[in-house]
Amino acid sequence: MILSIRFAPEITSNAVVITGLAQALAARGHEVTVLAGTPHYQLPRVPAGYLARPFRRENTAGVKILRCWAFPKSNGKLAKLVNYASFTLSTLLAAPFVRRPDAILVVSPPFWLGLIALCVKSLHHCAVAYNVQDLFPEAYLASQEVSAGWFTRAMDRLMTFIYRRSDRITVITDSFARTIAAKGIDPAKIESIPNFVDTSAVTPLPRRNTFSRRWSLDNNFVVMYAGNIGYTHGTELLVEAAGRLRALRDLRFVVIGGGSKQGDLVRLAHEQQAANMLFLPTQPREVLPEMLASADVFVLTSKRGVGRASFPGRIYNFLLAGRPVIASVDGEFDLACLLHQSGAGLVTEPGNVEAFCQAIEALYQNSATRERLARKGLEFMKRHYSAEAVVARYDLLLKRFAS
Repeated sequence: MILSIRFAPEITSNAVVITGLAQALAARGHEVTVLAGTPHYQLPRVPAGYLARPFRRENTAGVKILRCWAFPKSNGKLAKLVNYASFTLSTLLAAPFVRRPDAILVVSPPFWLGLIALCVKSLHHCAVAYNVQDLFPEAYLASQEVSAGWFTRAMDRLMTFIYRRSDRITVITDSFARTIAAKGIDPAKIESIPNFVDTSAVTPLPRRNTFSRRWSLDNNFVVMYAGNIGYTHGTELLVEAAGRLRALRDLRFVVIGGGSKQGDLVRLAHEQQAANMLFLPTQPREVLPEMLASADVFVLTSKRGVGRASFPGRIYNFLLAGRPVIASVDGEFDLACLLHQSGAGLVTEPGNVEAFCQAIEALYQNSATRERLARKGLEFMKRHYSAEAVVARYDLLLKRFAS
């Protein structure tokens, strides 16, 4: 059983990773049942047939899916809280009636979803593997949207409770493993497994294509931000940089995605009269390869400290697309370490608009450097992040539970 609020047809990083993992495990002979939420996040609309039914059964690529109703809005703190809470309640009602699993893989966020898995564990005497995509409360504290106090202390105690009672904890980066172990959790039950990456889904394509023509990008130098626009991402930096670099007439910032702060970012760009910025909604998955190919440079931003508790999985597709990356992130955490290790990009201090702009100008002016960084990133991905290797590790983990 997999508990994951995000799943296809949603196309967020979590949805793509968990959908791919579920289908790959089914192809290896596992009987996989996914309890997923109402699909809506960053989709143009909720697909037909989901709103009126509290539960809905599906079967796709050998994976049984039980849709558990969740409030179909996630923009803003209150809407996201209601979305998470309603999914938690519906899975609590549904999970005991699903055929007894050998193991449960529960995916955070929401961070408290592990409690549902532990309830099913006590009922069916099965194993629980808790998959950590973000650390809580560390991610909330790093975003500076939540202050340290009784709420974050309670969250930390709850997470420690879930970690201790899970049979296995899988983390997507080594630093997550160190942070969890520091809470007194046995390091032997923490396993670092990177996210599922289909290295064939995205490949380098020509810079000029259908997507670039549609949005009149062929004659621009495109700096692309593609992904969630949330509280932790510090995307205000993009508007500041666009203002400072407006003298480069052919340089254009293309911001693609949705999220809790997307509306605020659009308003800020309008107030600053950032005419060199183009905002687009999350694009259909079939458009992804040409969308990524339309970039000359990808950018990632985050608030200071966020890298300790969060890792942007979209970096993998950026490197597979054969483009360099500029990341405004903490230099000591996992994303910066990956870029340094791969040689695929430049790292600047979070929120430092001057250094960020200098990095953009350096790649704008030097195509040979862009090509060198892109080549190194592509080689690194093929060498270390094949889907076969990652799925094989989950396959082995789950088979140990079933034996």
